Amino acid sequence: MLLSLSTAFSSHAQDTDSEEQPLLLNDAINRSLSQNLGLKIQRIVPLIEDESIIQQEAAFDPLLTAKAKRNFGEADYSDIDSTLNREESDDRTYSAGISKRISTGATLNAGALLSRNDDTSQDGADQTASYSISITQPLLRDFGSNVSQAPIKRAQSKRREADFRLKNQVYDQLQATEFAYWRLADSYERRALRESNIKLAEDQLAETQERKNMGMATELETLQAESNLARRNEEIIRADQAIANAADTLMAAMGSLDASLSIENRPAVQNLVASENAPDPFQEVLSTSLERNFNAAIQNEILKQLEQDRILAENSKRPEVDLNLSSRFGGRSNRNANSAFDRAANRQEEDWGLELGLSLPWGRRASKSNLRQVDYSIDRAYLRLDEIEQDLIQSVRTAWRSLRTTQEQLRAAALVVKLQQATFDQEMGKYEEGLSSLRDVLETQRDLDNAVLSFLDAQLSTVESEIRLARAEGTLLERHALSWESVLDAPQ
Repeated sequence: MLLSLSTAFSSHAQDTDSEEQPLLLNDAINRSLSQNLGLKIQRIVPLIEDESIIQQEAAFDPLLTAKAKRNFGEADYSDIDSTLNREESDDRTYSAGISKRISTGATLNAGALLSRNDDTSQDGADQTASYSISITQPLLRDFGSNVSQAPIKRAQSKRREADFRLKNQVYDQLQATEFAYWRLADSYERRALRESNIKLAEDQLAETQERKNMGMATELETLQAESNLARRNEEIIRADQAIANAADTLMAAMGSLDASLSIENRPAVQNLVASENAPDPFQEVLSTSLERNFNAAIQNEILKQLEQDRILAENSKRPEVDLNLSSRFGGRSNRNANSAFDRAANRQEEDWGLELGLSLPWGRRASKSNLRQVDYSIDRAYLRLDEIEQDLIQSVRTAWRSLRTTQEQLRAAALVVKLQQATFDQEMGKYEEGLSSLRDVLETQRDLDNAVLSFLDAQLSTVESEIRLARAEGTLLERHALSWESVLDAPQ
C-alpha cells in the first residue's frame, strides 16, 4: 500500500506546471552508475591491481643476459732485454645466458662464454669456449613455494579487495543518488504547498479588502492579510532555492554537473510516494546483511594480505643458507670459435662445483621486530572484523526500527492533516459568514501548514529509512532491478 500527500489532504497538493518529461528514478540511477566521477575513479583501482599481479608474477619470467668486453694492452721490454720485442694483446670476451626463478625459491642459470686472446708473443689467437649450468637453492630463507608465491597471493588479494571496495562504493552511490532524487521530489512538494498558500493568501486579501469596503473588516485585518501574502511570497523564494540546491546535488550524483549546466536547471522528477509495506522479519534482514557485508569481505582480504606478510616476516628471520651446484664444460682452440665450442661440447675441460653459504645477522633484531609488528597488525585486523560485524548489526537494528517508526509516524501525520484540513475548512466557512476573524483563519491555516510539513517530513523519512535498510541489508541492486553484471559492465 502506498501513502502519498494526495491521500492525506486535497487543497494543498499541487503538481508543478512544467511540461517537461520527468526524469525517472531508474534513469537517474543508470546515469549515476555510468557517469559519477567517484565511481569512475574507483573503477580504475582494480585495473591498477591487475598490473600489480603481473609485476609479481614477472619475478618468475626468464631473464636473458648478454655481454661483450674487449681489452687492449701493450708492453715494451727492449730496455730490459734486447731479445724481447714489443708485445701487444687484444682480449675479447662474449657471454650470453638465461636465468629463471622457480617456485621452490631456486634460481636456474645456463650460459655460454667465448674468450679470444690475440697476443703477439704467441702464434695465432687463443680461443676458449665454455657452457655452464648452475642452480642455487635456498635451504632456509626464501625456501619453498609459500614464500615465493606470497607476493603474488598478496597482490591477488589486493585485487579482490579492490572489487569489494568498488561494490561497496556502488551501494553508496545508489543510496546517495536515490536520496538526492527523492529530496528533490520533496522540495517540489514543499513548493507546491507554498504555491497553494499564495493563491489562498491572495484570495484572503481580496476578500478582506472587499469586506473592509463594506465595513465588515478593520484596517488591522487588511494589514494582516497583506502581511500573510508577503510572507507566503518569501516562502516561495526559499522553496525555489531549496529546489535549485537539491537539483544540483542530484546532477552531481549523476556526474552531470558541469559549467555548461544552466543555473536555472530544475529537472522534473517523479512524485514522492512512501510505501506502507512492513519490512521483512528482522532475523531475515540481519542474516542477509551478514552474508552481503562488503566491509567484512574487505577486512577478510586485509587479513589474507597480513597472513602473507607474516609468511614473509617469518622468512626474513631465518638464516640465509644457500646451496649452489654448478657445472662447466670448456674447450680451447687456436683456430676459430666453432672449434672451441665443439671441444667444449665434447667436454675437453670439465668442472663441477658445490658451494654452501651461510649468512645470519647478529641478533636478528630487525626481522624479529618486523614479525611482532605483523602479529600485532593481525590481532588488530581480527578485532576490526569483529567491530565491523557489530557496527553492521547495530545499523541494521537501527534501520529496521526506523522504518517501522517512520511508517507509524506517516500514518499518524496523514490523520492529523485530514483533521487540520477539516478544521481549516470549517473556520473559513465561519469567516465567510462573519462569525470568525481573519486572525483565527490564519491560525488554523498555520496549523494546517505545520501538519502538512510534518506529513512531508514523515514521508521523506520513511523513504530514506527504506533506502538505509536496503543499503544495510545489501539489497539495493534488487530494489532497482539491477545485477552486478550490468553494474560492473556499465559504459565508461
